[in-house]
Amino acid sequence: MGSRMCLRFIVVLLTVCSLAACVAPPNAEEQKRLKAWNSVRGVTDKTAVGEERLNLRVEAPFARNRGTLEKSLLLRASGEAMQAGYPRFAIVYLDYSETGPASWFTPDFEEASTRWIGSYEDLLAARDRSDFDGSLNGSFGFKAVDAVVLLLGEDDQPRREAFDSEAIYNTLVDDRIDRHRITATPKLKLPKLPRLIPSKR
Repeated sequence: MGSRMCLRFIVVLLTVCSLAACVAPPNAEEQKRLKAWNSVRGVTDKTAVGEERLNLRVEAPFARNRGTLEKSLLLRASGEAMQAGYPRFAIVYLDYSETGPASWFTPDFEEASTRWIGSYEDLLAARDRSDFDGSLNGSFGFKAVDAVVLLLGEDDQPRREAFDSEAIYNTLVDDRIDRHRITATPKLKLPKLPRLIPSKR
């Protein structure tokens, strides 16, 4: 019986070890960053237009902070650029619009911009130029922006200012984690196994 008990103990021990390996939690920081990326994908829509152009649409919730649309747009654009292997990108078309019930009764005063936008300041300036009625800077109201993003290699348009894909992504994904209080999923705890007690004959 002794050898049978020993064999049983080894089998149980191996099972516990393999289960522990299967449920080992991923790095908490990476988990938070993945959640932040998935959350921005939930409010953005991407369509590839050729190999080097993306059409992105971003929608903001009714109650929003100033810059919500732009940060979401830049985060999605930088993540897509990195995944496609492009270290830089620029925005070459931008069109703000009203969405939701207000859009049924309000004319679209915003004017599309076809300027080269290669910095955050350029992006905010483009929004201000489009904001004829002052609604884009308000804290309430459903808004959306459509943008065409031009993906750039290291040597493409070297004299023009452009967004650094990795720097923008890292900055804005951390900002989204903080603003939305994104946390990692708690570690899965294994139940305690009963102690093996030798059976009495």
